[in-house]
Amino acid sequence: MQSSNEEIYHEDKIFENISYEEMHITGRNFDNCRFYKSSLKGCVLQQCTFDKCTFEECDLSLMKFLSTSFSDVKIINCKAIGIIWADTISALSVNFDHSRISFSSFYGKQLKKSRFINCAANDVDFTGCNLSQASFTGSDLQNAKFENTDLTRADFVGAKNYRIQPGMNKIKNAKFSLPEALSFLDSLDIQIVD
Repeated sequence: MQSSNEEIYHEDKIFENISYEEMHITGRNFDNCRFYKSSLKGCVLQQCTFDKCTFEECDLSLMKFLSTSFSDVKIINCKAIGIIWADTISALSVNFDHSRISFSSFYGKQLKKSRFINCAANDVDFTGCNLSQASFTGSDLQNAKFENTDLTRADFVGAKNYRIQPGMNKIKNAKFSLPEALSFLDSLDIQIVD
C-alpha cells in the first residue's frame, strides 16, 4: 500500500488473506470493507479512516495509529493485542467479539455503548473512559484497569476477574453477576466470616 498508483479510497471491498505486517499505510480510506484472515500485525496506520468495516479472524496486534479514525468497526475472532487505541483520533466506535485484546489501552476514549463480548481483555487500561451502556458479557478482565471510568448502565453479566472500585468509578445501574460481583468487597478492607 505504499505505491502512489494504488487506490486511496476503498469501498465495499473484501481483503482476504492479505499480509501488511510491519507496513506503513498512509492516507487510505476504507468504507464498508471486510478484512478476513489477514495480518496487519505491527502495521502503522497514518491518516487513515475505517468506517463500517469488519475485521474477522485477523491479527491486528501491535498496530499503531497516527491521525487515524475508526467508526462503527467490528472486530470478530481477532488477535488485537498490545494496541494503544487511545492514539486514534475523534470518538472511537469499535466493537469486539470473541477477540483477544489484552495489554491494550483505551485511556480517555469515549466508548459509550461499545461491546466487548467474550473477549480476553487482560491488563487492558480503561482509565478515564466513558463506557456507559457498554457490554463486557462473558469477557475475562483480569488486571484490567478501571479508574475514573464511567460504567453507568454497563453490563458485566458473565464477565470475570474484574476488580472495580466503586468509589473511583461511576457504576450507577450497572449489571453484575455473582459470584464475581463479590470483588467489590475487596476495596472495603473488611473480613467476611461464615
